Amino acid sequence: MSNVDHEDAIAYGWYMILLIIIAGAVVYAGMSVMMNGFIDFSNDRIADGDLSPQTVGAMKWNLGAYAWAPVIALVVYVLWSVVRAIEQKRLGS
Repeated sequence: MSNVDHEDAIAYGWYMILLIIIAGAVVYAGMSVMMNGFIDFSNDRIADGDLSPQTVGAMKWNLGAYAWAPVIALVVYVLWSVVRAIEQKRLGS
């Protein structure tokens, strides 16, 4: 096992940050197509009067969760970065 230079490790970390952001954007864009179909389906059912108020509330909650997913993901990523930095400081590297 070889030692990794600190500059190489930092550069690798930046590549991983960029990769996570790009992958997250691709997944979010791919899910947008599915969510568009979900919105069309729910709007048709609501207009027909097929859904109860509780079901409509649950659908609104799902749409809200989808809208906040990128924010939640970024908060989790920042917290993970902080914990990782504290662990690395504790290990002395």
